[in-house]
Amino acid sequence: MAATYKAQILRWDWAGIVRATENDAIEHIASGGTSICDEGCDDDGHVGSCYLGSVMSIYPSGKFYMPWTTNQTAKDVERDSAFGEALEAVASANDGWIESGEGDPTDLYFRRYWPARERND
Repeated sequence: MAATYKAQILRWDWAGIVRATENDAIEHIASGGTSICDEGCDDDGHVGSCYLGSVMSIYPSGKFYMPWTTNQTAKDVERDSAFGEALEAVASANDGWIESGEGDPTDLYFRRYWPARERND
């Protein structure tokens, strides 16, 4: 029996992904707040970010949908929706969320807010 999408996503190195967001937060503070992610940052903490990959390499269909797309099937949409929900659930369980890239909406990032008291700096 094939693993569920959530089970597949849980196999990712979430400890490393979460650690990368913390490192991003620490680097932001060390740079004097000049990193790309200035939104969600304040004196009490920073939103750390970790690149997960491209929609085309992560989602089951390997497709990024645009309004004029004609090569998607109902099955593609169903599987990608289920995968996206599972990814959001795992991100939430790790106290974060999923966002698309600002410059390239096909890029996916795990983001997490790190209060200053939780950072190891």
